[in-house]
Amino acid sequence: MMFDPRLADANYRSFPPFAEWARCQVDPVRWDRYTAILTERGKASPEQLAEAREVVKRAAAVDTGAIEGLYETDRGFTFTVATQAAIWEAALDAKGQQVRALIESQLKAYDYVLDVATQNTPISEAWIRTLHQELCGAQSTYSVMTEVGPQTQRLPIGEYKHLPNHVRVADGSVHSYAPVDLVPAEMHRLVETLRSEDFLAAHPVLQASYAHYAFVMIHPFADGNGRVARALASIYTYRSHSIPLLILVENRKEYLDSLAAADTGEHQVFVDFVMERALDAILLVNESLGTALAPQPEDALGALEALFTLKAGYTREQVNQAGIRLFELFLDELRDRVGAMGQEERLIFQIIPSKNTSYQLTLPRSRTPSPARSLTLFLEAEEPLSASVRRRFGLAVPTDAGRDDDASIVDLGTQTRVFSARMAELVPDITAALRMRMSIAIQRVLGESIDALVRQAQTKVHPERGAPPRD
Repeated sequence: MMFDPRLADANYRSFPPFAEWARCQVDPVRWDRYTAILTERGKASPEQLAEAREVVKRAAAVDTGAIEGLYETDRGFTFTVATQAAIWEAALDAKGQQVRALIESQLKAYDYVLDVATQNTPISEAWIRTLHQELCGAQSTYSVMTEVGPQTQRLPIGEYKHLPNHVRVADGSVHSYAPVDLVPAEMHRLVETLRSEDFLAAHPVLQASYAHYAFVMIHPFADGNGRVARALASIYTYRSHSIPLLILVENRKEYLDSLAAADTGEHQVFVDFVMERALDAILLVNESLGTALAPQPEDALGALEALFTLKAGYTREQVNQAGIRLFELFLDELRDRVGAMGQEERLIFQIIPSKNTSYQLTLPRSRTPSPARSLTLFLEAEEPLSASVRRRFGLAVPTDAGRDDDASIVDLGTQTRVFSARMAELVPDITAALRMRMSIAIQRVLGESIDALVRQAQTKVHPERGAPPRD
């Protein structure tokens, strides 16, 4: 079918005024409940808080290019680069020079966004064009649809488009963006809106969702508009609570579906999507902080080696299945993490899962699922230390489950929650952000367990000193 840019130009529909968007609802009580998490971490130093927020920023920056199909990522790769694990540089190199350059440009661009957000610099067209330069600096070409078919052309970085960039969608129809000659006027109107009193006084979720949606309706650049839109939206979540908008590649279908719904006038769908992704970012920061404050597995193993050297709303069934999904994720991640650590010559790890088990819970508003699941994590140091730690973990699900009620992995010995996930993250499927948080939490669980073994062993090596105080 012949592609007619002039007809597509004529079909362009401008972005809605903010007054129309502001009629969407954001639950302030729910938002405040989650953002309060970031202010309740009293033991965290400014450096630890900055490091936790860095994890979220890097995850958002890595996956923004993958969402556009520039390269492929998986949860393990994103986690490795986001947490700057020991092999993150090698993981980038394995993707090839071009992919590495793209990701490095995106990481640099999100630093640029954070700086502007921190300084509360007003948004301008010049700033947006510079953001495009930062994000797309490693990209030299793009594919453009012409009357004679797709062509590869030079990408005009930091410049508004010179050719139409309408796209043909799956059903064969054409999605229209702003015609080339209307882009300056539309971008001027958008920037004026983003600087208006009504917009600046609005809730950050409304700000982020509107800025993103209006920008992608214009599509002012030849390519890279999605990357710019996600970074632009992050300005407002950064200004609110120093977190970017966390959209992972595994959110891509829901992301595109919510944008498509907004195109039909259902703006609330996209606002809700942005709200969930902002909560993902908050919870990932919180999990990173919790792990930063706990003993690290590698550090605890090092201490153990030193001792050896010294001779020392849903249906009940939905809730049950959601809890089982959480437990199986915990078990799988624990096995993977222990396996990745390798066998320590003088340290024995055993993970013993149990089905149809029984245990008591004293946690309020919680119950055991049916069938109940538990596992025992057993660590033992060989002679002469003869130290061992046994921790039994069970599963608690909410008795009256709503979207924000938690299913939890529970330390049955202390009756404390080791890891919690809200039902919305488990039904119908486990979310990408939850999987990332679990990977981080497993480090804490192992670090605490090995640390307990070290403390027990220290009393055997130096009984006159007793167990040292826990930091």
